[in-house]
Amino acid sequence: MTVQHSTIVAMGVRWLSRKCSVVLYEFATEADENPDVIGWALGAGSILIECKLSRSDFIKDAAKIVRRNPRAGMGQRRYYLCPPDLIQVKDLPAKWGLLWAIKGQVIVKREARGCPERNLAAEVQFLSSMLRRAQIRIGTRPLSEWLRGENRFEAKRGIPPVKTSANPEGEPAAPLRKNPIRRR
Repeated sequence: MTVQHSTIVAMGVRWLSRKCSVVLYEFATEADENPDVIGWALGAGSILIECKLSRSDFIKDAAKIVRRNPRAGMGQRRYYLCPPDLIQVKDLPAKWGLLWAIKGQVIVKREARGCPERNLAAEVQFLSSMLRRAQIRIGTRPLSEWLRGENRFEAKRGIPPVKTSANPEGEPAAPLRKNPIRRR
């Protein structure tokens, strides 16, 4: 039975979502590295997962600049995720972890040891690209307002967050109301 890349990625997303509060996957950006799955966890930093379905893909991956120079790569902790026996612990770059996808489960064969020399600028560039995409999708409303939940009621009713500058009668639209956060 042949496993698809998207299936392995979905397994990596599920596994990483248990460890990280933010998980992104399979986005192409202008960065030198486009991780299959990457997440950020409090206290653990960034965790990257590269999914491989063939030995030749794994060997080709080793030739990338971000693999030859660990300082150029993303991820404070880095893992390969693959079907069982495709990659062995002895094949791994220094400090990388290994995850095997077995019957819908992710099994940790070796924990990642940490790469503090990661490319933090590339991670920020990647996150900035994701936030730009989110801004495009939510429309003209500032992303910070949307993230604070000021569109939560409209979103539940399926109303797009785009506001026009004038109402149908031609009068200027009322200013946006801020929802104060009440603290006790």
